[in-house]
Amino acid sequence: MSPDPLNRDCFSPPKLSAYEQAARGFSAQGQNGGMSHVQRVHLSVGQNYYRFCDAARFASDPLRAAAGGWWADLEVFSKVRSVAGRSATMARYAQGLGEATLSYAAKLYFAIPYEWGDCGVIVVARLTDRIDAFRGRGLTAYLGGADVRDGGAKYTPIQDPTISQLFIPELHLYFGRAFSIVRQGPASTF
Repeated sequence: MSPDPLNRDCFSPPKLSAYEQAARGFSAQGQNGGMSHVQRVHLSVGQNYYRFCDAARFASDPLRAAAGGWWADLEVFSKVRSVAGRSATMARYAQGLGEATLSYAAKLYFAIPYEWGDCGVIVVARLTDRIDAFRGRGLTAYLGGADVRDGGAKYTPIQDPTISQLFIPELHLYFGRAFSIVRQGPASTF
């Protein structure tokens, strides 16, 4: 195991400012999505982390889809899964769209428009080496109009202060060293 987080340089100048802005949803096009209440956290080696992936992108390139920067910890994943299992309204809307209720719940809790992904595949990965992340609460995502399922509406995450997201800078460079995939598959199987 590395003595320092694999992505340590992402949390000090000159990279820190750019990655903190990315965690807050800022890019050259302005602010869209991202998180508020952003703080640096040390992820726990041995813990499982959860990523919702777009099913088509996952089918095309599973490793690239899995190595994306946005994740959830066990507590948050369990809460979203529990709500999805209890909500008849979410189940009805998800069924009408032909998707898993858990995918629909993730889209609502994390403010993920369809144009960003359908959350149809889940990757569970155990952290095997030290890596750091930004943690925060989701912000509103604005649409570019690329997917008709979004209906032209902005995505404002369900306001639940216990739900946070993780953004792991440069994970694509370290995924194979930092994580071991435990399980992956359609959200309907979770």
